[in-house]
Amino acid sequence: MPIAAKVPAPFMPPFDAAEAFVAGLFNKLERKPEDGTLHVGGERYVLMRAESFYLAWSEALEASFGPEVTRELLYNTARAIGRADCRSFCERLGVTDGVARLASGPLHFAHAGWAFVDIHDDSAPAVDDSYFLHYDHPNTFESEVLASKKQTSPVPACVFSAGYSAGWCSEAFGLEVHAREVRCCACGQGRCQFIMAPASRLDEHEARVLKA
Repeated sequence: MPIAAKVPAPFMPPFDAAEAFVAGLFNKLERKPEDGTLHVGGERYVLMRAESFYLAWSEALEASFGPEVTRELLYNTARAIGRADCRSFCERLGVTDGVARLASGPLHFAHAGWAFVDIHDDSAPAVDDSYFLHYDHPNTFESEVLASKKQTSPVPACVFSAGYSAGWCSEAFGLEVHAREVRCCACGQGRCQFIMAPASRLDEHEARVLKA
């Protein structure tokens, strides 16, 4: 059973395989401050303070573009990054199955410090309009930063986390899917809960999940 994600039983074999790979990469973390570099599994990474990455960036964008455009920019940027990371990891793993391509995403998410991923049993990833993923992030970097500053949000705050996951899964399955946070700790709702599906079905899934 993977330790860096919680997944339904049918998903465990590809997640176990992906965890061995991702954990192995992060075990090869090389910090060379004398060169100003940090590499994970031979690839260059950049560490950033979560508060600066989240609050300073979003506040600067809001000052220029307003809150709605800022959310769209953050989400779309994260989605593009998620797509690129999925392509890179899947090429290195040599996997082609959708769930196997998905698997390294939550594990990389956890090892890189974004959040833990808890995928619910009612999830049904597929390559058509029936695609549905239902998951929690118990500790996103966005919600932790806001909690540390004793700040709340009137709307779900984990926009970057949602976009990154949607980008990774869109690339993994060759299907355009989007993620939506339906409950958020920053809104005082006790958990950061997400759904993911083709855009045309998000409203339907949200209504059903919030009734449960």
